Amino acid sequence: MIEVAIVEPPENIATRLELSDGDLTVVRRRLRFVDGQPYNTNDSYFPHAIVADSEIVNPADIVRGANLVLEELGHPQVRVVDDISARMPTPEESRRLELEPGTPVMEYVRVGYDDADVPVRVAVSVLPADKHLIRYELERH
Repeated sequence: MIEVAIVEPPENIATRLELSDGDLTVVRRRLRFVDGQPYNTNDSYFPHAIVADSEIVNPADIVRGANLVLEELGHPQVRVVDDISARMPTPEESRRLELEPGTPVMEYVRVGYDDADVPVRVAVSVLPADKHLIRYELERH
């Protein structure tokens, strides 16, 4: 299920998107399930000024993906910065993810930048620590 809203973003998102006070974002919120159980959340924030007239504001699934829509709008993501941290969930996250008391979460924040080094997307995933492993494999070419 995808929920879409036009919002004034939380401060940490506004900072990552380098927005000014009062600038709006489009947020696409997803709750993902595995075997009928909540598995993780994924909330993607986009600067409203960039995506206002695109299908990103529509709650339907974007089959070709939001990254391709950004590219078509002239903002291809060419660089990303990932931050991963562990913490206790907020009450809303505990409710949304149906967490057992005391279950920590990992927060995975990815900021995507276009070819002018402008941040165009912030994706925030909240991952219950008892259900996820994060593995990176880097290869040098």
